[in-house]
Amino acid sequence: MKQALTSPFAPSRRTPLWPVCALFALAALLFALRLDARLAPALWWQALVAPSATDVAQLLVHYGDYPRVAVTLLCGAALGLAGVATQQVLRNPLAEPMTLGVFSGAWLALALATVYAPFLLTGGRDAVALAGGAVALAAVFALAARRGMSPLALILAGMIVNLCGGAFCLALAISHYDLLSGLLVWGGGSFAQHDWRVALALAVRFAACAVPLLLLLRPMAVFDLGETVASSLGVSLRATRGLTLALTLLIAAFVVSAVGVIGFVGLSAPAVARLAGARRLRERVIWSPLIGAVLLWLADQLAQLCTARFGMAIPTGAITTLIGAPLLLAMLRRLRGRPDLTQTPVQHSAPLSPRGLRLVAGASVLALAAVVVVSLMLGRGLAGWHLSNAHEAGALLFLRLPHVVAAAGVGVLLALSGGVVQRMTGNPMASPDLLGMSAGGALGLTGALFLTTHPDLPTFLVWCAAGSMLTLGALVLIARASSFAPDTLILAGMTLSAAFQAVSVIAVSSGDPRVIVLYNLLAGSTYNVGPTMAALVAVCALLALAAVPLCRRWLEILPLGDAVSVGLGVRIAGARLGLLMLSALLSAVATLVIGPLSFIGLMAPHMARMLGIRRAMPLLFVAAAFGATLMIGSDWLGRWVLFPQEMPAGVMATLLGGLYLILTMFRRPAQDRPGS
Repeated sequence: MKQALTSPFAPSRRTPLWPVCALFALAALLFALRLDARLAPALWWQALVAPSATDVAQLLVHYGDYPRVAVTLLCGAALGLAGVATQQVLRNPLAEPMTLGVFSGAWLALALATVYAPFLLTGGRDAVALAGGAVALAAVFALAARRGMSPLALILAGMIVNLCGGAFCLALAISHYDLLSGLLVWGGGSFAQHDWRVALALAVRFAACAVPLLLLLRPMAVFDLGETVASSLGVSLRATRGLTLALTLLIAAFVVSAVGVIGFVGLSAPAVARLAGARRLRERVIWSPLIGAVLLWLADQLAQLCTARFGMAIPTGAITTLIGAPLLLAMLRRLRGRPDLTQTPVQHSAPLSPRGLRLVAGASVLALAAVVVVSLMLGRGLAGWHLSNAHEAGALLFLRLPHVVAAAGVGVLLALSGGVVQRMTGNPMASPDLLGMSAGGALGLTGALFLTTHPDLPTFLVWCAAGSMLTLGALVLIARASSFAPDTLILAGMTLSAAFQAVSVIAVSSGDPRVIVLYNLLAGSTYNVGPTMAALVAVCALLALAAVPLCRRWLEILPLGDAVSVGLGVRIAGARLGLLMLSALLSAVATLVIGPLSFIGLMAPHMARMLGIRRAMPLLFVAAAFGATLMIGSDWLGRWVLFPQEMPAGVMATLLGGLYLILTMFRRPAQDRPGS
């Protein structure tokens, strides 16, 4: 029993102190150097406890520097504690409060208030951000409740809320950039303080949530035993999970309302503690807040140093990610056990009969054909909606057909890429963005925009390809030692994605006028696609449809597990590497055409699976049809629904897919299982 209580993915028996001590010493040194330039060391204590009313330097340090350090440490500790508790009850080392939608809800609420109800911000951002986070939290629990509050249901609900909230935020940022430019910096984490009120309020709120969370430590530890044993011990996993997540998400909401979005600490701090040797939950609960606090403090000191040197406000959250990501990647090699990414029970529809499969396949093709006809024939003008006749449609074919062909090709490529990743990892929530391919493409687009003089379409294509290939090379180097194990691939991919996105956040927060161009590139659209590019992506899509059946044996066997795969003669490392290369190539080609749009890679295979399709090839081909349909429809809606304004297809695809998942989760009856 003692062995069972040990975390199944702990690497060693001891937790070394030197990484935390080194980070703390570096942060303290940077703070001391900055403080020494403003105030004599002999006055530091006096400035903290009883600043002289006639000494401006002491007042600035007392009401500015010290409260900032306190807020930084509190936020880091809060996010570290929330992250380790979230990962424990969901049994997923990739989970954190940001995964469950609180941050996107808070940011969306602030964006809506800034654009449409600025009077709500007269009393400060705290109330609005807290309300947005609370609404997002309520939406996550409402969606997950329909599927028994299982870990997978909670992560899926959080992903839906994140995707929909992010799409709305992106749409608002594109259409109201002048109003939201200041909010962009705050959204990346702003720790500037003018008094002690925020620090004191945050300390009280954190303590009020941390105390009951610590009282739940013993019930949370039972999650290591598995659902059957925990149920026999009389522990209600559903109640414990719900209460724990409510407390952790409330902590995250308090942090967001105080300083903005700080996303990577909740993931990296528990992971670093675990990989450094914290085997038991009690050890991780101690070390994760300490690592989170030190990591965030160091990041804030570096952010202030960069701001003073370059004269540009750099979000602390971005610096946190750039520090934590390499540290997490470096420690991945210490991982001996494997995180539990695939043992969460998934609710499926009843398997389709051969006749039902034929009907679904035919219906998907008919839906694709109908969407193509609507996209080519139906438009909107000054007089309203208008259905073109044959002559008008032929005259406009040169303009509309490339968009339709490119959208269909991209939908097919992303759907196949996502389906391959999900089959390879055995994780129904996997998608190309989890492997970092889209973030690598976004990094390339950011570099092309800011590091070249006059970037044109070929320049963007070359830089985007370079970013995607850089990500693929990094994944191969990192995951090769683990035979490309799914957990290592996903964790490394998420870490690379976070690091690359941090660079984009820094670029966005710079206030450069080119940021609006970057927004349009990252949103995913067919604005700049011509006949040549459309033909190229169509050929690539056809080649992908022809290449995927060559991997049929791997795609059918790998989801059965390593033992079965080896027993059937599959070389697991080679198969995973081949599928990884194929998925990365498909995602990179799509990214080259319209930007880092990868939501369809999650959505299309998921839609096919929920219809009851189990076999690899039917699932991938039906998912390809769904992906093309969703992409063409999103592109058409983006062009005409808000006419004369246009919205990128990526935003519309996210909204449509999120709406579909919401309706699906609400319509599915809850299926209670013992111990869930």
